[in-house]
Amino acid sequence: MARKKSSSGKAAGKIPRKLDLNSVEKETLKRVERTLTILEDFLAKWNNAGTAPDDMFPQIMKIKKFRDALANWKQDAMEAKSDESYESRMRRLRDFVLICQTYS
Repeated sequence: MARKKSSSGKAAGKIPRKLDLNSVEKETLKRVERTLTILEDFLAKWNNAGTAPDDMFPQIMKIKKFRDALANWKQDAMEAKSDESYESRMRRLRDFVLICQTYS
């Protein structure tokens, strides 16, 4: 079965096995980094645009809040100790899901 390609033409990231928490965390961090890069690029273009439609302001604020929430989540995940308990690692992944649901 062929891997799906994203809109950018690159192969989508490997979906980790649900039972392997290490691979889930690793893949989630990769996706967060990729998403942050995309959001930063978009916001930089938006900020450099000469004119911006006023009706887009609420959506732009939501994108900025999403970026901030992801950046904070990533920082927490990077600062986490490798000997952290299973429960705290799962809680952090649930927080990631909640962030995505909140800003979708």
